[in-house]
Amino acid sequence: MLEKIMKEVKRKVKKKSLNITTAAVIGFLLSCPLAMGEGLEITQETGEEILFNEEIYDKATHPFEENTFENNVYTNNMNIEDSDSVGNTGCGLFIEMDENLGLKIDNNGIILGSRKGYNQDGFGVWNYTSKIEKINNNGIILGEGQRYGRGILNYATISSIENKGIIYGNSDSIASGVQNESSGIIGKIDNSGKIMGVLANESRGIYNTKTITDMKNIGIIYGNGNTGFGIKGNGGVIKILENSGFIIGIGNNGEGHGISNYNNYSEGPIENLENTGKIIGISVNGSGYGLAGINSGSKPITIIDNLGMIIGKGKSSGKGLLSESTSGDKINNFGIIYGNTHAIDTNTTGEPAGNNYGLLLNSTDSKKVIKLSEVKKDIVNYGIIFKVKADGTYELESDTSTEYTGGEEVTVDMFSKKRDMKVENASTSTSGSVSFSGNTYENYILNGITDTLKVSGTGNTIKGSVVNAYTSAIKFENTGDNSLTISGSIINGGLDDDGIAIKGDSKNDELILEAGEIEFKNESVEKINTVINGSINLGEGDNKLTIFEGTVINGEIITGSGNDTLTLGKENLNRSAEQEEINIFNNIKGFDETSIKGNVTIFDKTYVFNKDLSVVEEKLTAELGDITLENGSNLILKIDDTQKEGDKITGHALHGNTGSISSNGGKLLLDVGKLSAGTIVNFGGTELTDSMKGNEINYSLDITLDSLSLLHNIEKISNEDIKVTIKGNLPIMPYPDNINYNQLNKIYQGILSTDQVKYFNIVSKENLSTFLGYLNNIYAGNPYSYSSELSRKSTGMFRDIVTENIFRPETNKWMIHGGLTHVDGGTKDTYYGKGYYTYDIGSADMDADTKITGAYMLGEYGVSDTLTSGVVIGGNKLKSDLSNGSKVDGSAMYLGAYAKKYVGNLKVTAGLGFQYGDYNADRLAVNKVASEKAESVMKYSDNYNDITYDIYLNGRYSHNIGDNLFLEPYATLSYMYIDQDGANEGSKALAIETDSKSFDYTVGKVGVDLKKVIPHEKGKSTVSAGVSYTKILDGAEEKYITGKFKNGSNFDILIAHKNKHSIGLNAKYALELENGIIFDVKGTYSIERDSHNQSGKNRTKGEWIIGTGLGYKF
Repeated sequence: MLEKIMKEVKRKVKKKSLNITTAAVIGFLLSCPLAMGEGLEITQETGEEILFNEEIYDKATHPFEENTFENNVYTNNMNIEDSDSVGNTGCGLFIEMDENLGLKIDNNGIILGSRKGYNQDGFGVWNYTSKIEKINNNGIILGEGQRYGRGILNYATISSIENKGIIYGNSDSIASGVQNESSGIIGKIDNSGKIMGVLANESRGIYNTKTITDMKNIGIIYGNGNTGFGIKGNGGVIKILENSGFIIGIGNNGEGHGISNYNNYSEGPIENLENTGKIIGISVNGSGYGLAGINSGSKPITIIDNLGMIIGKGKSSGKGLLSESTSGDKINNFGIIYGNTHAIDTNTTGEPAGNNYGLLLNSTDSKKVIKLSEVKKDIVNYGIIFKVKADGTYELESDTSTEYTGGEEVTVDMFSKKRDMKVENASTSTSGSVSFSGNTYENYILNGITDTLKVSGTGNTIKGSVVNAYTSAIKFENTGDNSLTISGSIINGGLDDDGIAIKGDSKNDELILEAGEIEFKNESVEKINTVINGSINLGEGDNKLTIFEGTVINGEIITGSGNDTLTLGKENLNRSAEQEEINIFNNIKGFDETSIKGNVTIFDKTYVFNKDLSVVEEKLTAELGDITLENGSNLILKIDDTQKEGDKITGHALHGNTGSISSNGGKLLLDVGKLSAGTIVNFGGTELTDSMKGNEINYSLDITLDSLSLLHNIEKISNEDIKVTIKGNLPIMPYPDNINYNQLNKIYQGILSTDQVKYFNIVSKENLSTFLGYLNNIYAGNPYSYSSELSRKSTGMFRDIVTENIFRPETNKWMIHGGLTHVDGGTKDTYYGKGYYTYDIGSADMDADTKITGAYMLGEYGVSDTLTSGVVIGGNKLKSDLSNGSKVDGSAMYLGAYAKKYVGNLKVTAGLGFQYGDYNADRLAVNKVASEKAESVMKYSDNYNDITYDIYLNGRYSHNIGDNLFLEPYATLSYMYIDQDGANEGSKALAIETDSKSFDYTVGKVGVDLKKVIPHEKGKSTVSAGVSYTKILDGAEEKYITGKFKNGSNFDILIAHKNKHSIGLNAKYALELENGIIFDVKGTYSIERDSHNQSGKNRTKGEWIIGTGLGYKF
């Protein structure tokens, strides 16, 4: 036992790197309680199997029942949480493996480690010594602690982290989203979600002291605290960092760093940095740094390729790039580097080198744009270096090398490849710069301060180019009709001028944005997105804007008065299933006509970046005018149900639009899954034309106005209002033969009757199949339906104790006999499995693991030489664990009386019993298709009782077939009545109630034993073995408990199935001594025959019954 405790203690405190001895364990046990089982620990020792909380994985007993472990992939679909108060470290998932077994972690739920006490830590995932193949996060990984809060903490090796969800650390002291230290190696990080460290004295999105080989970010990496870092390296190495999203560090009082590196003396902190997005450091009261390399002895950043924006802004100072490495960071700037104090600062020690092909600028009159060492200047300038003065004028940096005027091709290093490009800089003055006016630019870098490129006339193109400006980068001329196509290019502008990167005029302008291919000198070709870093304002006139897939616009889209048209997407003529989508995250204003082609999603909220770099969340506005849904297109509209006018929902982007919606073969799909039946959504000034037809046309194939949810319908009740309805039945689809559609549909109707469909988000057939699993857990995996079977088996145990007792008191004397009993068994019931679709529509099996353990005391009196009578009292602990995580446990008290009549070799026993059962049920409901209104995991509980009555008659005949050898046939007939109370789970969402229910069973049992009596000097022993057959004559047929959601319609809950036929193999040993002591031990193994019913095949695991007793005959 001590060895087991030591192993558990070592497992817990290994996180503290302590040396554990037996003495330490004893001291630990004496000083504090030991809590075991919180969170999940995956461990493996050399040559051994992988263990989960010290156990080999078994789905039936795994503590997280909705999770799976197959082919070394552990998938979390639940809430793994270590948040109790025991110990100083809370860890949701702790991994310690000696061997590389290719372990992968897929997280679709929540992994949480939390400690809130003083000097305590919380880690979401802690990789202690293992080599993990991949962590794939689609859910939330959260670490929160008073001292340290870390989402993922890596001490060993993780080959890949792919994040589409949230990795989050928060703390009072130090917080990190991802922290890589000790011997940590991370091969690759792909982030399209959020990696954040917040609320701490020092917050880091990513903190690295060792090696990260490859990092790609198209999402947000964010640190916001007293001091904030998007990415902080402290002696660590990031070999390749590609950013096309946001890397932001915000310091509320201290410094704010987008990316910062400290103290790396042996290797380059970042070997290759490729930025086409934004790297921003902001400090409200201190210093802000976009990209910073700290300490003079540190190794340099090998290559910085900046095609986007690097920005540092702070109240005390702001620096775009701070380089202190004496070896010199290497930078190729094709975009914009801005700091309100210095664009580039070296603090007199740094020696950055490289080329500026773009813009370097600051906005402090008394400070230089580039603060270089006086000894050496190794940044070759091909672009423009200037300052924005306090009076609004512009001034070139006076001591920089000669300004490059451009004209010839320059071979540039971009993304570690050679590429020929032309750099052209506009002529500058204190008021701005002279604009370029050419009509075709391919492989160009165009730099200016104000209105870098003016577009005049039609047929203008920009391909594979970069256009930079402090104000607008591109401006349409006011001389006539203009058109411009931008493909595979990056447009940076709008640091001033209200954030506008592309500006129109009062004439008719046409702008087309699309992805494009660029060619390198080694003849390789890459397709890249067009990125607009800033807003688009097309101005007055009849303007046309076309946005194809492969375009990123980090800003608003605005147009002025005139007949303005917008086209979103490209028609999918071949109906490819891989058609790309366009997501609209920013405001669109001023259009008169919009044509939707392909798939377009318009969100309900947007984030507005102000000139001071603050961020405000606002309702998204889409002024699209008259909208036409072209053939095969889908316009998906997100809805915020918190915004209302009266009783009508107005929280969507089209409410403020003035115009109409019509269909030319396309559909408008509303994301109404969280809305209640009867909800009215108002479209304000957007008219729903006659071509927009909802379910008011009785499910015609001509529907053009529908719900994204498969459980909801849309009815158009006027030209500006739609009503949300909910389908009265589950959608019809090719279900498997063995799924009980009618029963699951009743439960669905119960959800519908209580307005709770809003807690589910069903937008695909896969979602629907998962929803069926949720319904089936209520129908076939409900703990309230299993307690009656526990009571039936418990009462039957006490009956068998009486009828199988071979001891007999003497006339006018008492015999007492007491003992222990145990039942271990259960069922394995299949209700539905793999269906028509290639994906699994739900859990194939519903298992019940049953255990009954108890004790009894029997007293029997010899009335005469042929008649005895007795009483029996007993109690049992009863439990059934279901494979879906639900369980029912309780206790039962039994009181019975009986009489036995002996007629020759025949013994007849008659008796009756009464049992009172007290049960606690825990129902675990895992909602894998939860809407944002619902929790994905809910636990419901209730306490209820039942009463059982039992009457029985038994006959046993003993036939002597040899020397103390007897053949004993027997038969038992019993009748049992169980009255179960109803249950009530309370007022939580989706809580259920059950009605009271009575059950009655008539059971017959026949058997035969072979018994051998062995006389002793002071008594005798009896050994017997036999076989029995039991049949439930009445009551085994399928029955139901009636359930309902609070104030809802009734549905059926399937009672645990009972197979009619079973065979028992029995063995018993009894000892009776002359001094009156009696003893017995017995065992039975019961085998039930598989049965079939309308819900599928029902199988049993086999059931063991064991018992032992000790008594005395007076």
